Amino acid sequence: MNPPVIIFAYNRAKHLKRLINSLLQNAESSETNVVIFADGAKNQGDEKVAEVAETIREISGFKSIRTVFRNTNIGLAKNIINGVSSIFEEFEEAIVLEDDLVVTPYFLRYMKTALDYYKDTNAFSIAGYTPRIALPNGYNYDTYPIMRNCSWGWGTWKNRWELVDWQTKDFDSFFADSNAVKQFNIAGNDLSTMLLKQVEGKINSWSIRFCYAGFKAAMPTIYPTRSYVLNGGADGSGTNVGSTTRYETVTAERKNDINFCNTTDGNEIILKSFRETYNTSTFRSLINWTKRKIWQLKHHTK
Repeated sequence: MNPPVIIFAYNRAKHLKRLINSLLQNAESSETNVVIFADGAKNQGDEKVAEVAETIREISGFKSIRTVFRNTNIGLAKNIINGVSSIFEEFEEAIVLEDDLVVTPYFLRYMKTALDYYKDTNAFSIAGYTPRIALPNGYNYDTYPIMRNCSWGWGTWKNRWELVDWQTKDFDSFFADSNAVKQFNIAGNDLSTMLLKQVEGKINSWSIRFCYAGFKAAMPTIYPTRSYVLNGGADGSGTNVGSTTRYETVTAERKNDINFCNTTDGNEIILKSFRETYNTSTFRSLINWTKRKIWQLKHHTK
């Protein structure tokens, strides 16, 4: 059975239409079941939310379309956690998209093939997006493993999703361990600070908690060497990503076969290039280091 595609939408009808149109360019779209979770309005009579609802009702071209309209605004994190969890009551694997993404014509083929290939390995999830990375000479694989999840077009399996502790109950012991924090930050020094902000209630992110669960389980995310997803939300219209060219990438061309790496085939050149996309500035790194030291002092840790 093909994994369902779960789409999360809120108040950007134009972006949602663009995503749907790009999905329909995939040959597998007519055999794909789509489930859309549309968050509710923050204020009664929000015309943008109403426009999204109208856009959803006009969607066709997939094997089936199921829609869940939230009665109130529950926010992206809760919408994704509850939505994906409910789908895993029925399915063993799923593909997840947010409304500001654009996929290539080979996205569904890649995701379905990768989910099948890695389902019995220690891969934690499959990424559809990759930043622009440097590949070492002679690198023949079409994928690479990284200890950081991707929230821009991804897929995973029920038994991995169930490993996530959404309350992050072991945070205190983790954050007091300098070596553990260093290892967590190996794919970007922003990670531990985001987790701290999550625990302190300064942000509400499903992704950083999912990422932390993969880290604890020592299970990497598998990325493509060339992207099957473009982030159309880096235009200033989104909540979490402002207007930037930082995440521009190179899309994958069609190939008859995908040469998958092993989950243990990490590469230092790729990791260094990947990390540079997400590492914060020296000034921001110093601020983040200070935040961690302040937290340790408050919690009487060494």
